[in-house]
Amino acid sequence: MSSLGPSDLAPNLLVGSDVVIAGDVEIGANVILYAEVTLESGAQVDDGAVLGRPARRSRGSRTPVAAGGPTVIEAGAIVSPYALVSQDVRMGPHSFLGDHAHIREGARVGADAVVGACCGIGRHVEIGDRTRLQNGTLVGPQAMIESDCFLGPGVHLLTGRKMTTSERPGAPLLRRGCQIGAGARIMPGVEIGEEAVVGAGAVVTADVPPGEVVRGIPARVASASAREPEADGSAADGSDLDYDPVG
Repeated sequence: MSSLGPSDLAPNLLVGSDVVIAGDVEIGANVILYAEVTLESGAQVDDGAVLGRPARRSRGSRTPVAAGGPTVIEAGAIVSPYALVSQDVRMGPHSFLGDHAHIREGARVGADAVVGACCGIGRHVEIGDRTRLQNGTLVGPQAMIESDCFLGPGVHLLTGRKMTTSERPGAPLLRRGCQIGAGARIMPGVEIGEEAVVGAGAVVTADVPPGEVVRGIPARVASASAREPEADGSAADGSDLDYDPVG
């Protein structure tokens, strides 16, 4: 905290060294901007948000110490109240980060992407342009989510060692335009193909081909009847449910 100093740009604002703030940025009360944070034109940082915080590790952590780097909030991006953005993060133009969400070191959020309230984004995650993650979604380190994807509330993208083996598969990969229903679990090493659909609550343990629809535990390819729309136009497996608290 000794490297932070008060600023008169906003109530109770604390600012570190080499911070750059464009003239039309909006900053709420009780915000903390650590060293090497850049807020580009039209960015908004709401009350209690913390940007550029250096990495923290528990005593027993095996995670390598992050090298650090600048944190950039690009033009028109919004950081909501009490969100935490670690060092070496870049939020693209007009992206949105919800209340109490956390983005870890090295992550990248694309233009017009939405990360909802209480989401957790791991180290070196990439989120593509226009992709939407709804409330409570958790994304493990190094996962990649391409552009125009949709993840419903409470989706988990898991990484690391499996309980049944010491093997450590790669992080999940979600291809362009795929849709993941609420509460689904994507296991380590799984690839979801372009425009594929994963039903709500599914546990996906194997790759999903492009355009395919899967559901269940473990996830299986849906029958033809399950893919047909109901009379009201909704999908029979509930994969199209859209709860949108962040607009």
